[in-house]
Amino acid sequence: MPVKQLHLLLAPKERFEREGAGAFALNVLETSRASRFRDGITVFGSPVKNPFPGIRFLPLPKARWWEGDRNRTMARRYANHVGAQPPALVEVYNRPVIVDMLRRGLGALPIVLHFGNDPREMDGSRSVAERRTLLERSDAILCVSDFIRRCFLDRLDHPLSPRVHVMHTGVPRAPNFPAKEKRIVYVGRVVPDKGVLELVQALARVLPLHPDWTAEIIGARWFGSGEKATAYETSVARAASSCDRIVLCGFRPHDEVLASFRRAAVAVVPSLWDDPFPRTALEALAQGCALICSNRGGLPELGAERALYLDSVSAGSLSGALGQMIADEGQREALQHRGWTDFPFDIHRTTSALDDLRERLMSPP
Repeated sequence: MPVKQLHLLLAPKERFEREGAGAFALNVLETSRASRFRDGITVFGSPVKNPFPGIRFLPLPKARWWEGDRNRTMARRYANHVGAQPPALVEVYNRPVIVDMLRRGLGALPIVLHFGNDPREMDGSRSVAERRTLLERSDAILCVSDFIRRCFLDRLDHPLSPRVHVMHTGVPRAPNFPAKEKRIVYVGRVVPDKGVLELVQALARVLPLHPDWTAEIIGARWFGSGEKATAYETSVARAASSCDRIVLCGFRPHDEVLASFRRAAVAVVPSLWDDPFPRTALEALAQGCALICSNRGGLPELGAERALYLDSVSAGSLSGALGQMIADEGQREALQHRGWTDFPFDIHRTTSALDDLRERLMSPP
């Protein structure tokens, strides 16, 4: 039988390469590697120097300034590329604004839209009317958490609502429980919503009381941007300078991030906003870290038994949680092993569920 062709469209800002991949690029890479449709998958995205190996990648030239919106330009170039040889399924990642254009250009071809952020804050899905149209133009809408599903359906009463599914992100789990060091790690963007400054302030209070512990802050304002530090990043650096065991690592490629998670005894996701379902929290659990996190957005869907949750995030609440986790070895090790052993977000399990949905959409009754 011929191999079914699936086309996966990344947002223009995503970089499908080791040096600058964000959460969606990594999700697409890992689910594609685990998919039973792997041989038929092609990822489309902005040009990069060294695309990830093992998955077919086709670059779509970036929009020039006179061509207007880069999302619509990418959709137009993709539709022109497909021409008379359409795939069996098209998946759009986090760009609702291009679904209508694709529907007009691709006819009845099944279209799946993935949401990793609050739809009410994105072009093409802010209003109830726009989300109603997306329901009618998409064959399925996949949300990284039930929190995001509820955001999409907010004030939307529609008979096609069953097309909106929760498809939690999956990540590979460490095959063996890693050896742990007395190390605390944060991984993510260094922006106010992520609570990084509050975390660094807490670490500066706690670490001097525990001289055998260290901390790493991995990330920057954006993924591998190399841009000049923002005022917020400067504030974080200033707070960290008071303790020489807080190391600011900047952006790091994903394999180095995983190595840090494997070493760390504790990981912190101190989100001050409604974080949809952060990949870094999953990777911390998958690598055997005891997780401290806020209870905002989709984070509670990790499971109450898998993390130490904070109802409010401040330097004070983080100091208390970190001190508790450092002092109570029993609690720390129980969280580490529980999160790693009972891990429902393994990439093979989540990709199997995604593939089952793909199969249904490509083989209508």
